[in-house]
Amino acid sequence: MIRIIAAIVITCLPAATLAWDEAALAQLKDTKTCEGCDLSDADLRWANLYGAELGGAANLVDAVMNEADLSSANLYGANLEGARMRNADLSGADLSWASLIGADLTGADIDGAKLAGVTFCDTIMPDGTENDDGC
Repeated sequence: MIRIIAAIVITCLPAATLAWDEAALAQLKDTKTCEGCDLSDADLRWANLYGAELGGAANLVDAVMNEADLSSANLYGANLEGARMRNADLSGADLSWASLIGADLTGADIDGAKLAGVTFCDTIMPDGTENDDGC
């Protein structure tokens, strides 16, 4: 019985390592629109997502977006918990009501970004300080 359970667990491990929806990622890259998509753990480093539509509670938990261009993007209500956005361009982006718990924004450009209702907790801000306002 233990061998059967171990075989099932080992067989399922590769599928569990990809958390994001491949179709959603392709859609985002092709159209810059993916509202409410599951892109958790996605690798979006250096992605050009200028003006992208990622609102509607998109799941970007633990996504890697270092150096990405998210300027003027709609991230309204997005779940960005644990997301890594080092040196990302978020200027003019709408982050209203997004969750940035545990996110890393070190060096990110947030000039003109909409931050109303954002949840900050263990969030590393662009200047390297930690923001715990929403803990």
